[in-house]
Amino acid sequence: MDLSRKERAFESRFRKRLAVWPQEIPWPGVLLCAALTWLGAIVNRLPFPPFTTADGQHPISTVLLALLLGMFVRNLIPAVTRVKAGIDAMVKKWLPVGIVLLGARLDFYDLLQVAIQVAVGAAILIALLIVLSRVSAAWFGVDPQLGMLIGVGTAICGSSAIVAVSPVVEARDDEMMYSIGAVNLLGVIAMLVYPVLGAMFAVDADVYGAWCGLGIHATPQVIAAGFAYPGDGQTAGEMATIVKLVRISLLGPAVFVVGAWYAHRRRQEAVYIGKPVQYWKLVPGFVVVFLGLSLLRTLGFLPDVTLHLTERFILGGGDRVVDVAGLMSQGGKWLITAAMAGVGLSTEFRAMTAGGIRPLLLGVVLAVVIGGMGLLVASI
Repeated sequence: MDLSRKERAFESRFRKRLAVWPQEIPWPGVLLCAALTWLGAIVNRLPFPPFTTADGQHPISTVLLALLLGMFVRNLIPAVTRVKAGIDAMVKKWLPVGIVLLGARLDFYDLLQVAIQVAVGAAILIALLIVLSRVSAAWFGVDPQLGMLIGVGTAICGSSAIVAVSPVVEARDDEMMYSIGAVNLLGVIAMLVYPVLGAMFAVDADVYGAWCGLGIHATPQVIAAGFAYPGDGQTAGEMATIVKLVRISLLGPAVFVVGAWYAHRRRQEAVYIGKPVQYWKLVPGFVVVFLGLSLLRTLGFLPDVTLHLTERFILGGGDRVVDVAGLMSQGGKWLITAAMAGVGLSTEFRAMTAGGIRPLLLGVVLAVVIGGMGLLVASI
């Protein structure tokens, strides 16, 4: 059948739109993350070891399983990059929402107490690791800028710290990309190793959570490792989240100090090198909202709600007590789990190891150092 010019033009536009549809629309990626979360929940309940022990415990958390499933799918089926828009949405938009919702069941004054206790230790750790990265880069024959990026990524919050510091130290794009890949790879390894070591040495849940928050690289990895603790994953996960948020809050001061250091070394009048840095943007807004929600809960603005249901209700009549804070926290945990699947779907091991072995070895040394020192600080 012959088509008119308008019909052919419409068909051409439709075909082009259809070809890029999965890459532009977020829902396919979001649904994939949700499916992996659902699958992780099923695997978590499989009635045999290692998923279920003899005493009925489930040592491998749904959070960790979702992340591992995502990594498996990403490296086995590269075509999942076609739904990258939804995967990125889960990691960049919905993960912060999940973290915020965790604040609904935490006491604000306990948060402040933990933050004050952790802040000094975290600041010392960050300073020592940045200096060590600078010194060790020369030992490993690694470019100073690349060594610094790996150092701040390990010391503070992974990719976010690297992106923030990169213009300050005038790092090249390839150095930034390699350091992001190396730090993410080592963070994933740490995320898998910490729960095993914690269970092996029967570390207290609070200490373990603080250790994860101080020692593991990126926020998603910290949360996954915290909630994956076989002993008391809920307590460990909450503590890990709090400590990690304190560590993230130190990104601004760290970038300022590094920038001033580099400016002094190069004898420049301005404190900043390269592009100016807006320090107020370095503390994510969700940290403030997380604290705000915790304060609302502490002040009693998230009380239990009693619903008086008639017999016409589909699930039956009677009174139903709804724990609003608990419901929000549980919803946050499921959002975090789905976001972990997204993190796994974004993890490509081949790309992470493409820049050579020496910078990666430097990252290993720094990861071991911050892990050991982080455990020491967490135990105090």
